[in-house]
Amino acid sequence: MMRMMTKIAAAGLATMIALPASAAITTREDNMAQPQGWSAVAGMDPREVREMARSLPPTTDVSPDKPWCDHRAQVEQSLTNEFGEARIGSNGGDTALWGSEQMGTWTVVLERADATSCIIASGTGFTTGANPSAYLTRVGLAR
Repeated sequence: MMRMMTKIAAAGLATMIALPASAAITTREDNMAQPQGWSAVAGMDPREVREMARSLPPTTDVSPDKPWCDHRAQVEQSLTNEFGEARIGSNGGDTALWGSEQMGTWTVVLERADATSCIIASGTGFTTGANPSAYLTRVGLAR
């Protein structure tokens, strides 16, 4: 459990480092009105991150230069337990949106056929009932 929490904390730190310099602390209401999203790899387009993630092996190591990929059950457990997120929907392919209105967070996950999932983007401003494609569009992943 401690290893998982360390991994999540490191991933969260990597995401915060990836935030644009213009990002400022905003209220929950502002976040809900203006969802924001970021690639899981700073400076890399989420479509490129998704392509990179298609062939990465599962790992417990978090790195700022590649997305976190692990066994699907581990990624789902982390999103559920650490962020209160649930699977909301997909783009009709292999990219799924997870979100939590309670936390106001959302995560885009590549779901591979080999039971590996990879975090490829995340953001703030999630609202239950919103169209999942709005969040995928925010990070350039809508079909």
